[in-house]
Amino acid sequence: MLSPRRIVLGGGVMGAAGLLERVRRDVADTLAGYVRAPELVAPALGERAGVLGAIALAQEALAERGVQ
Repeated sequence: MLSPRRIVLGGGVMGAAGLLERVRRDVADTLAGYVRAPELVAPALGERAGVLGAIALAQEALAERGVQ
């Protein structure tokens, strides 16, 4: 089974007031103590996380092909 330690929740919708706290509470309620709830966090890079992640993946793919 998969039991992540941390789940990063991103995207513009996560900027909604109180949403991250509500998601944390709902996940803990859903798990009902059956498994340890993962840490739910917002991305450290804020709204730039998606774009910077895409750039990092593209750079990695190019490096694997020997392109610099």
